[in-house]
Amino acid sequence: MYCAGTLTITAGALLLSFSALAAEMNRKDAEYLHNTAQGIMAEVKMGELAQKQAADERVKQFGKRMVDDHGKDLQNLRQLASRKQLTLPDTPNDKQRQEIDKLTRLSGAGFDREYVEYEAKDHKDDVEENGQTMHKAVDPDVRHFANAEYRTVLAHQKQIDTLRTQLGK
Repeated sequence: MYCAGTLTITAGALLLSFSALAAEMNRKDAEYLHNTAQGIMAEVKMGELAQKQAADERVKQFGKRMVDDHGKDLQNLRQLASRKQLTLPDTPNDKQRQEIDKLTRLSGAGFDREYVEYEAKDHKDDVEENGQTMHKAVDPDVRHFANAEYRTVLAHQKQIDTLRTQLGK
C-alpha cells in the first residue's frame, strides 16, 4: 500500500511537471515574439515620423499604413504574450532606436530616401523571418500570429518596393 501511494504521488508529480513544461514558451518562439514586438514598435514610431516629416505624399501614406497596420499587430501581439504569460519589451532595440534618431533629424526628400530604403530592407527581412516562423514555431498560436504577420509584411514589402521604384531609389 505504501508503494502504491508513492507511485500515485510520483505519477501526479510527473503529470504536474509535464503540464508546467507544456505551459512554458519555447525559447525560439519567445525570442520571435520579443524581437517582433520591438520591430513593430519601431515601425509605428517611424510611420508617425513619416506622416510628419516626409515630403512625398505617398511616403506619408505608407507611414500611415505602418501606424495603422502595425498598431493592430502590436495589440494582437500583446494579447498573445499575455495569454502565454510572456513579458514583452517596451521599446525598440538599440539598432532600431538609432534609425529612429536618424530619421528624427531628417525631413523632406532626405527623410523620404532614408525611410524608404530602411523600410525596403526591413520588410524584406521581416518577410523572411515570419515565413520561417510560421512553419517552424512550436506553439500553434505563435505560428498563427507569424502567418498573419507574414501576410501583412508581404503586402508592405510589395508597396514599399513599388514606392521605391516610383521615387527612383
